[in-house]
Amino acid sequence: MYGDKMKSLKQIAVLICLIQLGQAQVLNRGSCNKNIPTVQNFDATRYLGRWYEQEKYPFIFELGGKCIYAEYGQLKNGDLSVYNYNINELTGRPNDILGSAKLVDSGKLKVRFNNMPAFIGSADYWVLDTDYDNYATVYSCTPLSSESHATIVWILTRDQIPSATVIDKAASALVKNNISLLPLKITNQISCGDVKEQKDM
Repeated sequence: MYGDKMKSLKQIAVLICLIQLGQAQVLNRGSCNKNIPTVQNFDATRYLGRWYEQEKYPFIFELGGKCIYAEYGQLKNGDLSVYNYNINELTGRPNDILGSAKLVDSGKLKVRFNNMPAFIGSADYWVLDTDYDNYATVYSCTPLSSESHATIVWILTRDQIPSATVIDKAASALVKNNISLLPLKITNQISCGDVKEQKDM
């Protein structure tokens, strides 16, 4: 009984946050689709390094951000370190956040960021497709209740300014899984300065 109440309170809190913060993610009816295939024989070591965000579903923690990238490293306990970076387009000030990711199944990770409210917990990070050298297509789904869920999609590339062919290849994984391309927003990767300097993990 107590556990059910706490779960309900968590769901309500998440929903309230999403409503208050605007279109933080794409909201959908029904439950998360747990049958979406991810990369088989996922090689976490090859996935390490820097990935530039090219397109995404609206995401509150990146609103107003440009020059967005994620960088993954190896922790001593086997998990991955996570470093997310962006520049606020209005102020020009950099923002970043640290976290960690645990591989729970092939192509499926659980990501948790430091200094986030405890009730948020960890988030799904599913790699739907990647060739490790050029692109990665990432999907996340968060249940809000038994009747609704929120989804986020990212198209990531190794090159800050990739070719259209690379973007199309990444997007094809979404089409294949009947995941809409319509909510995708292009991330500004122009006039970013020296963002190639490696972050000390």
